[in-house]
Amino acid sequence: MKRMRWMLLAMGIALMAQAMTSLVPQVSGYDGYDGYAREGNSSNRYEVAGITNAGAFEAFFGKLQEAVKKNDKTEVAKHIRYPLRVNKDGKSHFIRDEQQFLEEYDRVITEKVKEAFLQQKVTDTFVNDQGVMVGNGEMWLGQFSNRFVVFAVNVE
Repeated sequence: MKRMRWMLLAMGIALMAQAMTSLVPQVSGYDGYDGYAREGNSSNRYEVAGITNAGAFEAFFGKLQEAVKKNDKTEVAKHIRYPLRVNKDGKSHFIRDEQQFLEEYDRVITEKVKEAFLQQKVTDTFVNDQGVMVGNGEMWLGQFSNRFVVFAVNVE
């Protein structure tokens, strides 16, 4: 009886292992990065932050840098997740919508925040499960509902 239980247990483990390996996608003929994150694709350094497409995120980052550099407030406002969390002097307040962001733009995207963002190389950002950090935490970016956005700004 004991032997039968062990055999059944071993067969169950073998069946589970076989089922698990069939869940992993097999990519044949894949010879390079095509802009899409795949399970186990180590070329996506942003995966831990929930960003599914590294190439698209890096393109977004560059376009956002251009908008900030040109002081294109309207374009920057389109890439904010509302309510936007703004931290200053140990306190947080939230910008509820695009209109309020445009009104408070210069108090949120300060010279220090702007400088940190414009000097940041996307490939040198700190990435964790919270998101992608710019500079010393002046700005945090991430992916929400298949959109890349700024979701927090830390102002001095």
